[in-house]
Amino acid sequence: MSAPSQTDQQPTAVEQLPPRHVAAFALAVGPSVLLGLPFTIYLPPYVAAGGVISLALVGLMFSLSTLWDGIVDPLIGTIVDRSRARGTPHRVWMWRAALPLMLLLILLLSVGDSLPFLALFPVLLLFYSSFSLYDVSHLSWGSGLATNEDDSTRLFGAREISAKLILILAFALPAGAQMLVPGLSLQGRIIAYASLTALALPVALLAIARLPDCPPQPSRSMDWRSELRLSLGFRPLMLLFAIQFCNSFAFGALTALFIYYADGVLQLDGQSSLLLFAVFVGGAITTPLWTIVARRAGKRRGMMAMTVMLAAVCAGELAIEPQGLIQAIALSMVLGSGFVGLLFTYSMLTDLIPIDRQRCGRDRSAFLFAIINLMQKAGTASAIGLCYILLDTINFDARDAAASRDAIRLMFAALPALAWLSAAGLLLVLGRAPPLASAASSH
Repeated sequence: MSAPSQTDQQPTAVEQLPPRHVAAFALAVGPSVLLGLPFTIYLPPYVAAGGVISLALVGLMFSLSTLWDGIVDPLIGTIVDRSRARGTPHRVWMWRAALPLMLLLILLLSVGDSLPFLALFPVLLLFYSSFSLYDVSHLSWGSGLATNEDDSTRLFGAREISAKLILILAFALPAGAQMLVPGLSLQGRIIAYASLTALALPVALLAIARLPDCPPQPSRSMDWRSELRLSLGFRPLMLLFAIQFCNSFAFGALTALFIYYADGVLQLDGQSSLLLFAVFVGGAITTPLWTIVARRAGKRRGMMAMTVMLAAVCAGELAIEPQGLIQAIALSMVLGSGFVGLLFTYSMLTDLIPIDRQRCGRDRSAFLFAIINLMQKAGTASAIGLCYILLDTINFDARDAAASRDAIRLMFAALPALAWLSAAGLLLVLGRAPPLASAASSH
């Protein structure tokens, strides 16, 4: 029998991070959550509905944004890691990213559906860069705060719980607006969603002001070829990146097709915001349960259970189509119950960072979180690009989604199921990887 992997080891009795620091870290996630999901759920249909950019070009635009992230995200991580800002560099960079995020969001919501490709594409690139700067700084700060594996689970579990609660509030706004204003445009629903950012941003800035400093770690120099060779040879790290890609591809496919699925298959376009709201209610209810599973059974086993469950749910949708609003809400809540993959991948990466620090001789936490974020964006963008190319191939008409209901239903269920089964297989391989030397004491 193979030895348990690093990510499955049980927490030891060590001093825990104070709850006030866990809470402050969780509250700082607001801007990352609110400014990330509109681009995978609302913005592509919003841009496509404007008629200025074709469906295939919309998918291509979001895929090309990932190529930009492939260059910018690692650079951002390296800048944060090597920053010698007084106190902690994470706080400084999060403050610097906040204003551009707000300004670019306002621009996208006001004229995003009327801009041509050559004008909208640079705006998206700037948005993604500012978003990455804020998010990577926040995530790497969490790795600095966690002194053991249980702390990493608590920090990122609290982060996911906070994210789900914020999303419940955010998606309640467009759902309520759609009920109060029949026929409300997609732009109106997006504005209702994003209005919560005006409150979440100052709350986040106050929260990060209360987090303790994590000064830069001392490091020794190493040429990039040696560092790259060590990274590629760190098998658990490479497997974790692949798992992140597969999990993100699954949710990218779901979110890219959700509005069309609600309209063309369920015939519930008028309740699409309510169904999205149900997704995150399901996530908020079950995130604490998944956190308990991660702490008691191990993060790898917990995530494997989640991916297999979700693949089975998708297969079940193909066998039994939801009928009516109640069944559609139930399906949305079940899918949302697994919308917590980042809890597992982020906390598993945090547990691997001390070992990576020993191997490379320097702290690369921000760089590694930038790479795992890149895998998340690559998976999401690849799914969006593929979905819109497939929609264009079948001559899909957004004004008559019901005409393509069978194809939409097949894509909505099959693409995520295949991705989650792939993630489960990679998690199985991760569990059979050679045991890692414990580095928790050096963290």
